[in-house]
Amino acid sequence: MAGRKVLALTERQFAVLRVLWEHGPQTVRGLMEHMPRGDGQPYTTVLGLLQSMEKAGLVDHEKQGLTHLYRSAVSRREATGNLLSDFLTRFFHGSAEQLILGLVDADQLAPDDLRAIEARLGGEGETRPESEKAEKTDKRRRNKP
Repeated sequence: MAGRKVLALTERQFAVLRVLWEHGPQTVRGLMEHMPRGDGQPYTTVLGLLQSMEKAGLVDHEKQGLTHLYRSAVSRREATGNLLSDFLTRFFHGSAEQLILGLVDADQLAPDDLRAIEARLGGEGETRPESEKAEKTDKRRRNKP
């Protein structure tokens, strides 16, 4: 995937982005009020985090008087898509099928979850005969890494 922009977010960076997505643009102090550790973090630590995120293209700011108003430079969808793509590539050799099967095997997906996924994909699985679905599932399980 030449030219693909890879987002490698830390937990703290993702927390900042989550606040910005949910609450809109924030000053450093405003952001601190919404952060998980709240005011327990030094102002300069949060400011430094925002400045490094700005260099990485994750946030940008606008001056309002003496303060800076920070906002996300990436959408939740873009960040999530890039992170999931990176995760799939690194841990499942790009196979979403193997990821889903791993979640099923680890009891992380209930049948209702799978039906919702199938409906989102357009119900493709509903058109196949039950025997064909079972055969494909058995084949997937045998080929797991």
